[in-house]
Amino acid sequence: MHSTHQRATKVFVVLNPVAGTSDPEMVRVAFEQRLGSPERELEIYTTTGADGEDIPARVREAVAGGCDLVVAAGGDGTVATVAGALAGSNVPLGIVPIGTANVLVHVLALPLELEPALDLLAADLRIVAIDGMRLGDHLGLLHISVGLTSLMQRDTSREAKRRFGRLAYFYVAARWALGMQPQRFVLVIDGVRHRVSASQVLVANGGEMGQSPFSWGTDIVPDDGVIDVCLITARTLRDYLQVGWATMTGRQHASEQMRYFKARQSVAINMKSKRSRMPVQLDGDLVGTTPIQITVEPRTVRCVVGAGFLAHDAAPQPSLTTTLPPEGALLDEPVDPEVAARMAPLTDALREQFGQIVGPEQARQVVDVLIRLAADRTASSVGQTVDAVEAQQLAGQIAGRHDAEAIADALLAVAAQIEAREGMSREALEQAARRATNPQITDRDPKLAGSLSLLRTELIEQMGPYHALDSRLFLMVNQMPHPPLVNRLMYGLTQVMNGGWGWILLLLGATAIDRDRGLQALRQVAPPMWLSTMTIEYPVKGYFRRRRPFLDVVQAVVIGRKPGSYSFPSGHSAAAFAGAWLMSRHYPELRPAWYLLAATVSFSRVYLGVHYPGDVIIGAAAGTVLAEATRRLIEHQ
Repeated sequence: MHSTHQRATKVFVVLNPVAGTSDPEMVRVAFEQRLGSPERELEIYTTTGADGEDIPARVREAVAGGCDLVVAAGGDGTVATVAGALAGSNVPLGIVPIGTANVLVHVLALPLELEPALDLLAADLRIVAIDGMRLGDHLGLLHISVGLTSLMQRDTSREAKRRFGRLAYFYVAARWALGMQPQRFVLVIDGVRHRVSASQVLVANGGEMGQSPFSWGTDIVPDDGVIDVCLITARTLRDYLQVGWATMTGRQHASEQMRYFKARQSVAINMKSKRSRMPVQLDGDLVGTTPIQITVEPRTVRCVVGAGFLAHDAAPQPSLTTTLPPEGALLDEPVDPEVAARMAPLTDALREQFGQIVGPEQARQVVDVLIRLAADRTASSVGQTVDAVEAQQLAGQIAGRHDAEAIADALLAVAAQIEAREGMSREALEQAARRATNPQITDRDPKLAGSLSLLRTELIEQMGPYHALDSRLFLMVNQMPHPPLVNRLMYGLTQVMNGGWGWILLLLGATAIDRDRGLQALRQVAPPMWLSTMTIEYPVKGYFRRRRPFLDVVQAVVIGRKPGSYSFPSGHSAAAFAGAWLMSRHYPELRPAWYLLAATVSFSRVYLGVHYPGDVIIGAAAGTVLAEATRRLIEHQ
């Protein structure tokens, strides 16, 4: 494994005050509160955007002055600028995502929110050297593109990005996609010439697109010494829909509109017509026009990564197209089979502990201990004070003793480990916990099923009336038959409708049938739907997540709901009903179909064990109200 660990003592921060929609003063204060301390020096440099400003020079000056961590606080473009100054250096790069897209954060399994990102940098740092793509004086860590996305980047104003976030990108991309034809390129990949027609040439060092479940390819990783070249050959709206479907379902290499090459040394991109030039986008910023020459620089930048990042030389790359396991365990996100296999001993240890409960009195004692030890603690505070340990070590810790206190300790330890993790590692641990209580598995073991029933009954009796009713309804749905085909259909539906993308695909299909009506609906549905959805997903959920009681995580492990992510209110449900409300204004004749689809999406979240019924009901109401409010606000402006 090529990862190392260290703790920073002298930190230099490059803060981009115009990145994203964050308040730069609030970000500065958060840095000072989280990273400023007597034993750690902190210097914050705020960029000005003035002509002649030399950010790389400031970074190199800080490195020469002895700093042992440089932090880029901004979007992917800010990160690329700082990374270029650190290439070849032993000083690691930390990232605090306050930009519009923050795609690299997804690639490196880093926290997406400000405070968790700062807490990660304040602790022992896990550092991995990742590859770079050298383009003249610039170094890209993520994507270099020519075509649709570079045109999108060129034509999306900073004001639009600050006002609408990612929606601004989508609107411009849709406008270009509907009128753009493939261009003729000459590529030279590791010395081999290729003449191609493409609407986009993408050189990628990471597969993430910044919006799950979309991906350029699950085998594109940033630390394998290889960069990937992807050609998009879409011509028509149908072609673009097929590309979108392929990137969403993990079938990129099977798509007729997508071709892939790998490069270990260099990639040159030029237009076939010497008179033609196209803009070039590097990690979210424009860096000139074609022709360009890209050189691979293996493992040139040492980056702080999250616990869920899988270093390339530590294990084979994950295949994120893993389907639901035959045992019927319900998933929310696919997990690398090797990571899931390492979690199996933990599932067995949890089942063993649950199986020791033999009567109502013992169940009551377990619940009393849980409430006593977890009371007055928030989930975030527990996650910050616990060190993540390997699943086998955790399984060993919770095995052995079988009295009421030991059973409670086992549940508390698992819940704390979930809160201490990020990314795939967290997802795998959540699934391991859920498999221990999955009714499709426990029903095969009457003793285990009876023990769980005793514990759940006692736990629900200790809840408030609303939470108790919510839990009973959840268990009623969760204990229904879950045939594998229905599991896959529900999982596919929840993936397609994530973030409201399913509504956009429907609107693009409607545009193909009736262009004028479809385009009008797309312009008037997409912005309010996404603004309302993002409001639920970030400020609203973030507010409740920070105050989430630790006991809620423990209860979720016992009940069988996905414990790690705070689900109030449901973002899927908000997007589904926001879309149904807005679509009904433009296609009222299909109103029953829209609401049936929204209701099915909401039900799927309970069926898959991710949300309580109350979460989806509140999400549906909040999404509808916010969609109408943002629609009126946009129309008024």
